[in-house]
Amino acid sequence: MHYRITRVHHKSDSIQKMIKYIESKNDSIKAINGLQSIKIVAVSDITSIAISIYENEQQVIDAQEQFKEIMVGMMPFMTKEPEISNGDVIWESQM
Repeated sequence: MHYRITRVHHKSDSIQKMIKYIESKNDSIKAINGLQSIKIVAVSDITSIAISIYENEQQVIDAQEQFKEIMVGMMPFMTKEPEISNGDVIWESQM
């Protein structure tokens, strides 16, 4: 499994607007090859972290253009550029 971690810095009153926007892009998101799931976690009222799970790194690379298109629509809600990193799972525990 390969994960893309995206830290988004946003306006405190923008979370619901961001969710509405993301939901409007659900078909585009579902069309991304290899994308298994996305979770968005609010770590504060101005920062959220999106965790996207792919089968492998190549699928993350191949999805760059689709990812950018979706992120462009998020820009009105952001206070600075998103911080993006990715990597392979090195340990996991299922409960």
